[in-house]
Amino acid sequence: MMLSSTVMGQGPVIIILHGLFGEGKNWLSIAKAISSSFEVHLLDQRNHGNSFHSIEQDYQLMASDLNKYVKNKNISNFFLFGHSMGGKVAMEFSLFYPEKVDKLIIVDIAPKLYKENYENIFDGIKNVLLKAESRKQAQAILTDYTCDIVLTNFLLKSLFFVDTKPKLKFNHSAIKENIQNLLMSPKYNTFFGGPTYFIRGEKSNYITKKDIPYINELFHNNNVITIPNAGHWPHFDQKEKFIDCLKQVLSQ
Repeated sequence: MMLSSTVMGQGPVIIILHGLFGEGKNWLSIAKAISSSFEVHLLDQRNHGNSFHSIEQDYQLMASDLNKYVKNKNISNFFLFGHSMGGKVAMEFSLFYPEKVDKLIIVDIAPKLYKENYENIFDGIKNVLLKAESRKQAQAILTDYTCDIVLTNFLLKSLFFVDTKPKLKFNHSAIKENIQNLLMSPKYNTFFGGPTYFIRGEKSNYITKKDIPYINELFHNNNVITIPNAGHWPHFDQKEKFIDCLKQVLSQ
C-alpha cells in the first residue's frame, strides 16, 4: 500500500512528514513558501490523513512506507524534513537508508524515549465520536479533556461528518494501540553523517540540553537551531521566522 501525498513546486525534492494526529496538508503554507525552489512532497503517514489504515505502527514500518513511496516516485535522493512523530520517522529513515538523504531537518523532537500520557486525548476523542453532532459541539467536548483550545483545534482538523455521524481521518484506535511504539527512540546502532538540522522551539521542552549527547551520537554533523518565542509548533507560533530559518537551512 502506498502513502497518499500532495506534491507541488519544481526543483530538488523535499519530503515533509507531519506529526502525530496530523496530515501532510498541515504543512501546506510552509510548502507553498518554498515551492518556487523545491518539489515538495507532503505525505500522509499510515493511519493518518488519506493514507491507509493498519493495526501495526512503529518507526521501522513507517520508514519502510517512506522507502516504498520514494521508489514508486523514482526519487533517488532528497531532502527529508519531519516534525515531532514525523521527525522520528525521518531519523529512522536516515539511519537505515543514509545514502538517500541529502539533508535531514528535524523539527522539535529528539532521538529519545518520551514519557507522555495521551489518555485524556484518547478519552476525549472517544466521546467526540460518541456524542458530537456538530463541529462546535466536538470542540466543546474535546476541550474538556485537553484544556487547550489550540490542541483541540489541531485534533479536529481531521474531523468530518457522514450522515451527521462524526468521523476522523486518523485511525485513533490503531494509534492508541501503538502509542508506546510512537514514543520510542530510533533503534539502530549506527549513525547518519550527512548535514542534519534540529529546529526547536525556545518554549518547548522536547529538545533540551540533556538531549544533545543523544543527538551527537546518532547525527555526527548536526546543528541545533532555536526559534525564539515558539513552542512545539514553531511553524505555527512563529511562522515567518520559521520560514526564514528553513530557507536558510535549505540553501546551505
